[in-house]
Amino acid sequence: MGTVLETNSVRTDRRSRRIVTVEAGIPPLHRLHEVYRVTDRQGHEPREHRFTLSPTADMLLHEVLTEPEEKAAEFVEMFRACFLAEPTPAMLALKELKDAGHLVGPVITNNFDVLAALAGLDECFMRRYDQAVPDVEWIDGAKALLVVGLHADRRKVQARVRERGMQVVYLDPEGFWRDGEFMPYPLEGPQDGDLVCRATAAEAPPAVVNLLKQQRD
Repeated sequence: MGTVLETNSVRTDRRSRRIVTVEAGIPPLHRLHEVYRVTDRQGHEPREHRFTLSPTADMLLHEVLTEPEEKAAEFVEMFRACFLAEPTPAMLALKELKDAGHLVGPVITNNFDVLAALAGLDECFMRRYDQAVPDVEWIDGAKALLVVGLHADRRKVQARVRERGMQVVYLDPEGFWRDGEFMPYPLEGPQDGDLVCRATAAEAPPAVVNLLKQQRD
């Protein structure tokens, strides 16, 4: 398990990163699992959502036939949210850090909303099915990978970073609020030597920008 930093203000010169866009109003990926009935929700925690593997247990076709208008609205809600969303303060803060020379390289992302590009950041898209381990553009001089909101390293980006001798830093609250209760959602990927900052993307990047501005002043 990585070292945990219980803080919302992080002093860093990290040079590669992943970001999430839930704060922009775009539902998390598991919302598509709900819409298409990929999983059989048994509880509130993500690990309690079992994959639907039996045709007799698949309710998607039944819902399309019995509730076509409601289901059609669900089918487009993710894409509508992507079209309407704008870059978040966290993304704009990362752009400031890049412009100041503290971040280099592309945003390595699974997201298809292109919000990072709209914020003026280069993107390296990883959710590809023609390659199990897509290529990544590594930048000379990069010291660390900042992982934001990603719980599993299925594209082996973090593993490749460690092989290069770079630091892996996680920015994640390791949980989420539901109906006034904090639901734990621990990270799956930290290894010995990694750093974990338990804060949200909405909190930490703007705090870093403000801290650096205070140091300059």
